[in-house]
Amino acid sequence: MNELKAKNVSLISKIVAALVLLVGAVLKWLGIFQDCSIGDLCKVGFCIMAYFGTIDANIAIDKFTKKE
Repeated sequence: MNELKAKNVSLISKIVAALVLLVGAVLKWLGIFQDCSIGDLCKVGFCIMAYFGTIDANIAIDKFTKKE
């Protein structure tokens, strides 16, 4: 079984956040999300990315501090 790497988790979170924004915008355009603003959708998408943003920070820190 393949291990789930931090880089893959970070990528998946970015894809999920983009899908939340895209699907939410389409649902708003179709009139299903009438009381939801684009700003609200952006907040949700950015929160998803922020939860996993520390992974990117740790990867960057490891890359620059790692001695070969």
